[in-house]
Amino acid sequence: MSEVTDDSLESETGLEPHSEEIYPDAVIKVSRDQYSTFEIKRMIEETKELILAPEFQRNSVWKIEQKRELIESLLMGIPIPVIYVFENEQGIKQMVDGRQRTSAIIDFMNGKFALEKLSMLPNFDGFRFTDLPPLYRSKLERYQLLVYVIEPPTPERVKYDIFDRVNRGGTQLNNQEMRNALYSGPATKLLKDLSQLNSFKNATGNSVKATRMRDQYLILRFLAFYLLRTEAVSFHYRSNLDEFLAFIMRYLNKIDTANHEQLTRVFDDAMQRAYSVLGEDAFRFPITNAHRRPVNMALFECLAYFFTLNPARQCGDDILAQQIADLKTDFDAGDYFRNRVDSTTSVEYRFSSVEALQKELAC
Repeated sequence: MSEVTDDSLESETGLEPHSEEIYPDAVIKVSRDQYSTFEIKRMIEETKELILAPEFQRNSVWKIEQKRELIESLLMGIPIPVIYVFENEQGIKQMVDGRQRTSAIIDFMNGKFALEKLSMLPNFDGFRFTDLPPLYRSKLERYQLLVYVIEPPTPERVKYDIFDRVNRGGTQLNNQEMRNALYSGPATKLLKDLSQLNSFKNATGNSVKATRMRDQYLILRFLAFYLLRTEAVSFHYRSNLDEFLAFIMRYLNKIDTANHEQLTRVFDDAMQRAYSVLGEDAFRFPITNAHRRPVNMALFECLAYFFTLNPARQCGDDILAQQIADLKTDFDAGDYFRNRVDSTTSVEYRFSSVEALQKELAC
């Protein structure tokens, strides 16, 4: 499904049967390491080798009682669950599972809370880290944490599956929610800021909700294909959407503020132009059976891209609106906007079509 509705999630893969991402053949590289709590604390606070990324929280953050019980377990030498991290090509690790446990340990070592109502070590009630006897401070610092490291070149599709499995409980995450957790930083801030622009809300009739990050997913797809078609990035797209969008998230996290501001202007101008020419139905196909149809994801990304190519008033809005309406009718008659929308063939058809329209404009 490529139409964005309020009560359903759009398709996020659309992979061709012979996509390069064949899961059974994927290279999954996982190593097993052990770090002391002291080392983990140093990796997070000093060397920045480990990032405590804000993972998607289904439940509330740990209560103080849970934190105190964890510290008591460590002081007693009781094993705790393993920690999962992703490692990138530069050796930087990102927490996948274990953020609450790790944060609790560091907070206690930094003196942010005291132990209370301990069931096994009541003599330490009221103690902060510095109040512990030297032997127990050393014991806590030397406590060994078992860490599984998912290393390159493990594909993004596999990483998403691992992330979902270790965080499973309640509603299963969609891919955009996982991307938001795995690539938290300037990229996620940019997507959120763009989703709140009035121009975006106007051009979509304020119908693409933030629920489950539908709006940010739509915008990310536009940015990704805009950057690809304008050759701002070099990526070999072969229906491998998950790899592509992960690549773009990493790219957006690396570029500077000036580039983010430029992308914001491009997106804002495209949305304003789309609304000016086509109104709030810019990214919808014509009404059928007296029903207004939802915003179409594939139509959104290619028409938004068209308006980046046609920012000025090269011809009257009425003439341009009719030309786009004719193109939308052709699009609607085919299958490139409904099934396998992320296949290489479908993507190339959509974007080459709007590029051809821009070249053929007779104004």
